[in-house]
Amino acid sequence: AKGNYFKLENQKSPFTRLIYPLPEPSGLGVHATIDLSNSTRFGPDVEWLDKATNNPEEIDMNVDPIRAESFYAAIRKYWPDLEDGNLVADYAGIRPKLLHPNVGNVGERKNRNLRDFMISGPEHHGVKGLTVLLGMESPGLTSSLAIGNYVAETIK
Repeated sequence: AKGNYFKLENQKSPFTRLIYPLPEPSGLGVHATIDLSNSTRFGPDVEWLDKATNNPEEIDMNVDPIRAESFYAAIRKYWPDLEDGNLVADYAGIRPKLLHPNVGNVGERKNRNLRDFMISGPEHHGVKGLTVLLGMESPGLTSSLAIGNYVAETIK
């Protein structure tokens, strides 16, 4: 999945801290972040890529300004005073996901024991010394030091 971000311009941000809305089925929702220059950015959303995409060079990393419409709607749930025209397309990144919504049927996905991320070691795949980290989104990245310590312990 691709995650897009928009930057706030021409309006003072009311935020002095990060804002995380209630999670949505495909992610943590469009949240507000404040960067080191005190600019406010909103994102990421979830833009599902074609399931056949295998080459990173095929992914258009530009943010489509049309996506601003859904950003305005999402942001106004927690900041109703956001004025029209003040979101500017900023940047995009790739979001790791364990499952694509168009792969397998809904029943299969509901019946699986799904996790936020997966750590697969030799006990899963049989290759000594190899540990694979899959689907590391925000919870995994926030826990990266603890995960690193866990992996280090498992390969001793």
